[in-house]
Amino acid sequence: MYDLLIKNGTVVDGTGAPRFKADVAVEGGLIARIAPVINEPAKRILDAKGLIVSPGFIDTHTHSDMILFNPKTTGYNHLEDGATTELAGQCGSLSAPYYGEYNPTCGVSKEEFARICESYTSFFRYAESIPHGPNQAYFAGQGPIRGKVMGFGEGTPNEAQLQQMRDLMQEAMECGALGFSTGLVYTPSVFAGTEELIEIAKVAHKYGGVYTTHIRGEGNQLKESIEEALVIGRASGIPVNISHIKVIGHHNEGKSQEIIEWLDENRKAGMTIWADQYPFTGGSAPLIAQIPPKYLTEGKEIGLRKLVESAELRQKAEWSIFNEIDEFESNIFSAGYEGCLIAGAYKTQEHLGKTIAQLAEEWGKAPFDTVVELLAQNEGIVQGIYFAQNQSDLLNFLAQPWVMGGSDWSDYADIIDPETHAGGHPRAMATLVHRLELVRDNGIESLESAVHRITGLPAKVYDLPSIGLLKEGMAADITVFDYAALKCNADYDYPYRRNEGIHYVIVNGGIAVENGRFTGLKNGRVLRKGK
Repeated sequence: MYDLLIKNGTVVDGTGAPRFKADVAVEGGLIARIAPVINEPAKRILDAKGLIVSPGFIDTHTHSDMILFNPKTTGYNHLEDGATTELAGQCGSLSAPYYGEYNPTCGVSKEEFARICESYTSFFRYAESIPHGPNQAYFAGQGPIRGKVMGFGEGTPNEAQLQQMRDLMQEAMECGALGFSTGLVYTPSVFAGTEELIEIAKVAHKYGGVYTTHIRGEGNQLKESIEEALVIGRASGIPVNISHIKVIGHHNEGKSQEIIEWLDENRKAGMTIWADQYPFTGGSAPLIAQIPPKYLTEGKEIGLRKLVESAELRQKAEWSIFNEIDEFESNIFSAGYEGCLIAGAYKTQEHLGKTIAQLAEEWGKAPFDTVVELLAQNEGIVQGIYFAQNQSDLLNFLAQPWVMGGSDWSDYADIIDPETHAGGHPRAMATLVHRLELVRDNGIESLESAVHRITGLPAKVYDLPSIGLLKEGMAADITVFDYAALKCNADYDYPYRRNEGIHYVIVNGGIAVENGRFTGLKNGRVLRKGK
């Protein structure tokens, strides 16, 4: 008797091959059989008539490593988006190794955080000891690698320090990391030079890893910033993934076409280049990361305190934001204060849903003074949404066969009232649903191709051979959905509204989503590269 039998569905198997009618049987957490008709008994039978049965979606860009310490974390938002696997540790920011940077919202004390994240070995051991909603796989963040060796600030590593970084990267890869990530607009990652990154990349490449990067500039400096990533790829041989590829700045609309043609030329010349993308024009990042990093070289806490205490320093920092964009591109410059929406505030949630311009008017303060005061009230923990992208560029990137899907968000814990106003981003609930919705409504590609780019393709790119395809013997990670009915209901005002069209999500053979809603089952596991 099978554990689970999905009857009467249309299988899109993740390879890009044409769809076909078939039943799918699950036993022991694996896909046991796929056949036109399966009549053997099963403990549970799901009728998928009129529905698509596909591999579980892979969200290739999340930050759920930062929230896994909270035992209440469910990941229901990603599960209800159809995702059965998340690739975390992005933008240079895996929780390990601990180097003094601590976020009090993570769910454990500073002492416990430091113990768990002392090394990659201890982090992976902990991650494997707890239940997860979706499966989790991790990149090694270059920020903690540098922070562990060099501290918070600037500086070029000497050979001994470089060797420490290489050793840390080796440990991460031997623990099963997918490669390494950078966040070259965030401290301390931002202070790394290209040669330093090449040395780390050489180690990751030796183990078959991928380099995924939040580049230094996504607006005026977009091409130059991508070129740095390509230089690292050429010098080390490592495949390169451009994180959340986009064009920032309304004045830069149309630049996507030039970038696409240029990247295609490099791909034809032999480079391995990929990208991930969220399908929304509002970007999101910590508000403190919009302050030029040269004012945070002693760490965020000390840097923020100095800005609070000195009006002259605040004036210099604001001048830098708007006049030194070749040095650092802040989202405040691209979006303007009226385009910076407060999406998260650790201690002052009454400000959620307001723009910096609105809050400044309410407080009777200058906008940048408002930024600093808001950060001070929240111990530096404020999340912003920045409206500075263009739909035309988004769709151009979405149409490229080398662009995968990634939410750039974390797992949620308790289920949040869908009618809660503000406080999040729609990409947390609906990145993959909205991606498929855009593909369908704009006639971008076939369903088979669209499913391949969020299942089989990322599994191949990141060497996760047990997932990504509907094949006998593979993990029973399965998403059952109504393609015609897929609809993202979340928006910037109501970011927790739930999707339509996702019927079932099965993780390692267990039903985690039924009739579109999280069942409470946390059946995910930690995936290691090559396994």
